[in-house]
Order: sequence, then structure tokens, then C-alpha cells
Amino acid sequence: MILRLFARVMLAMLLALTPAPLFYLRTTSELNLRANPTIRPEFATQIQSLRPTILMAAKRHNRPELSHMSDQEFAVVLTQILYNEHFGWLEEAIPLLQPITPLYQGAQVVINESGSDFTVWPSNLRPSVGVELLRGELPIPGGTLHVPVVIVGSHIHPQQFRDQTSLYTAVNAEIAQPDLAIEYLAANLERGLYRAHYERVPVTWQTLAAWHNQGIVAPADIQANPTAIQYLQRAANYQQVAEQLVQGVSKVT
Repeated sequence: MILRLFARVMLAMLLALTPAPLFYLRTTSELNLRANPTIRPEFATQIQSLRPTILMAAKRHNRPELSHMSDQEFAVVLTQILYNEHFGWLEEAIPLLQPITPLYQGAQVVINESGSDFTVWPSNLRPSVGVELLRGELPIPGGTLHVPVVIVGSHIHPQQFRDQTSLYTAVNAEIAQPDLAIEYLAANLERGLYRAHYERVPVTWQTLAAWHNQGIVAPADIQANPTAIQYLQRAANYQQVAEQLVQGVSKVT
């Protein structure tokens, strides 16, 4: 109880320090000129160890007939998103927050143990999204479709839970585990393929990244969404390092 209270207080303090205008402290040109994107040493080590998991998840969830990508290319997109989520715009806008970011991330996991719906690292998915994935639900404008998405390794059957709180708590525990977080993320990107197919739009890495970040895939929707544009600009900085990791040539720094 004390830990949860501390987590809530810390999260509230961090959110109070981050008004919306801070989102624009770094200009587009500054973001695009970063030759060496920020990667925390501990995450560089972790993601290197997770490379086999990334490759397997990409192979399971890529649908080449929809993505027109190889499994390796799909894995690069998956890795780009993981890098981008681990070091977000907030830490870049306010460097003083960087040392306490892991505490902030951990606080959200603790709060979610009570059934809340905060995003959870390393994939930065919400428990509610995890539930949609487990149910095979694909939100579309005006409704929901059912798609053949399977979360390998999950032990959760949503229909067995009597209330949302306990279901969210269970999903929170799974998406906080790195291996399963990657599986959930890959499955969500697979959903993005089905959404793009439904809307009859071409699939690129930007399409899948925008789907993960904002739940949109159409180029016009992406262009009209400043948050999505900013997210894609940041993600572009991690493309080369993601390619190197997938190809097995990256080095832990």
C-alpha cells in the first residue's frame, strides 16, 4: 500500500512538471539532426539479449502478403519502436528527468496493479490494448472487427475474469515482462497490418509506428496528427541502430 501511494505521488509530481508546451522544446530540425540517438547502456544490453525474441515475434506476426516486408524488415520496425519508447520526448525535453525515468516507468506498473490503465514499458502498451489483443479485437471507425491475432506465451483468457480491474491487473503483469511485452507489441503491429488493409492504405514502417502510437494508419490522418508526426520523427533516428541489431552487427555500448 505504501509503495502504491508513493508511486501515485511521484507520478503526479512528474505529470505536474510536464505541461504540453514542453513537447515543442526541441524543433523538428534538431530531432532530425541527431546522429547518435540516445540509448541507455542498460537498455542496449537488454535489447541485445532480447534479439532472438524480437526475431521470433516478428516471424510469428508479420503477414508478408499485407506488409510487403520480409520478417527481418518487420523486426526492424519492432526494434525501432522499442528503442523509441525507451527514451521518449519527455526525457529529451527535460534532461533532468532522465535519471528518474526508470522510477517513473516502474511507478506506472505499480499503479496498474490496482487495475489502472497506464502505459507499461518496454513496449509502452496499456493493459486495455493488451485485452483487445487477447480478444482479437481490431477497432475501426464506427465499430470493431475480429482478427486472428494470437499472443504466444500468454496465460490469460479474458472470459475467465469477472471484472475489468482483475483483468487489467493480470495483463499489466504480462506486458511488464520484456519477452511478453515484445510479443504483445508484435501482435499489435500485426493488428496494424489488418487495419491498413481495411483502410486500403500502403504499409510502411511509419504506418505501423503511427498505429502503435496513435491508432491511425491513413497518411492523411498521420499528417493531421502532430503527436504522430513527432513520434515518427523521433523513431526515424533509431532506424539504423535497429537495422544493425536485427542484422546482428550491433555492439553493446
